[in-house]
Amino acid sequence: MQPVNRLPPEILSQIARDVPNKWAEDARSIIPLTHVCRYWRDSIISTPENWTLISTGRKGLAVLSLERAKAAPLKLTIVGYRVPFWPPDLLVPCIQNIEALSYDDHAHAIKLKKVLPNFPQSMPSLRSLRLASINNWDRSTDPFESFAPTLKYLSLRQIPLYPSLRKIRSLTKLSLDDYDFNLQLDTLLDFLEGNHSLTRASIWIKFREPSLCISQRRAAIKNRLRYLKISCSRPMDGQALISNISLQKGATLEVICCTTDVTVNDVLSGISTTHLSNLLSPTFMEYLTYRRTVNLLGPNGTASFCINHHLDIPFIEFPRLPLASIREFRLNNWKWKSMYLPPGSEVFHHLSSFPALETFTITSDDDLSDVLSPLLSDPSTSPCLKTLGLWDCILTKEFMERLTRFASDRKNTTSAWLHRVVIVHRGGKFPSVASIRELEEHVPVVDVRVDTEPPTDMT
Repeated sequence: MQPVNRLPPEILSQIARDVPNKWAEDARSIIPLTHVCRYWRDSIISTPENWTLISTGRKGLAVLSLERAKAAPLKLTIVGYRVPFWPPDLLVPCIQNIEALSYDDHAHAIKLKKVLPNFPQSMPSLRSLRLASINNWDRSTDPFESFAPTLKYLSLRQIPLYPSLRKIRSLTKLSLDDYDFNLQLDTLLDFLEGNHSLTRASIWIKFREPSLCISQRRAAIKNRLRYLKISCSRPMDGQALISNISLQKGATLEVICCTTDVTVNDVLSGISTTHLSNLLSPTFMEYLTYRRTVNLLGPNGTASFCINHHLDIPFIEFPRLPLASIREFRLNNWKWKSMYLPPGSEVFHHLSSFPALETFTITSDDDLSDVLSPLLSDPSTSPCLKTLGLWDCILTKEFMERLTRFASDRKNTTSAWLHRVVIVHRGGKFPSVASIRELEEHVPVVDVRVDTEPPTDMT
């Protein structure tokens, strides 16, 4: 009599396919659904697509899933340390149905060939391949021959870019992670340029020899990348990649410096100003170290600072970045009291570097009057400011009065003024209704949210 049992079996099966999360390696998360009642069990078991996640980590469930999946495309995860307990003959009848293969190796590549006979030629439908090696991977011999043209996603972790892999020309997504990269830079550039459909790439390589970073090309490669992530622990590796890869307008560039000894300026110092301006104008950059993270986006974009150190540091370290083009600035304060120096005007006098700033957001602050004093005292500091967001901040009566006067002053000027105030507070004393109503007289929209997450789009 339950309404859910009047759902068609196709709908119930679709719901079951949505239960496993994106990291799931097998179908164990939907097994409890088959124990609810006979109708649920028959509906879920009879749908092959519900059983396409196969992992060698659980032999019993893998055998059951292979039987129920029938001819549906399979997503296979081979756990390296469980390979000796996995009978290869289980996969032989359905090896042509494997669409996605993930190999988490803890030993030698030869085990992969034992489990998957005649790999990769035996997989004509392979679209996604992820190979990861922890140790003992033989780099001297190419264990592969050729891959099907259906391959769209390739992820290599501590596995060389063998000649057989460099022949692939059908990729749309690439992830390359190798701390002992022993190929010339131009070989990698040829590989990236040869995959004309490649739209997303994540590269973290450390060249074995400095001479390998030198390119003989006269111009950066052309491509269709919409997203490029470059991680580096040495400036020369990042410089070599960024200066030789030309991104189209609107693409996203993410740069991660993986050690505290390397800064973004170190990486950018070897790149020409012309090339740098072309990259930074439409792109996104992230600076990640042990102590702080800085995200910068060019025109029509966002700047985010999440720092547990004095905030003057990122501005000093990024003199070449186009701060004048930033329209949105998000500051995650994360307890001012733990910082080495008080913020105050020493931080926000830099707002003069953001003449195009339209949205300014602060998270987790208990003394907004001190932090925002330069901004509230001089409405001309950010003439384009339209939106002010306050997430998890202590909103005192005195601050609300200053904010109201600021909004009133901006309203009487010819420049764009405060258009929207978003207030979120999950604990402590919330501002009075009267103070919010008074602010509403000068601000068209006051959006008050309690116990909610900040929206991704503040505009």
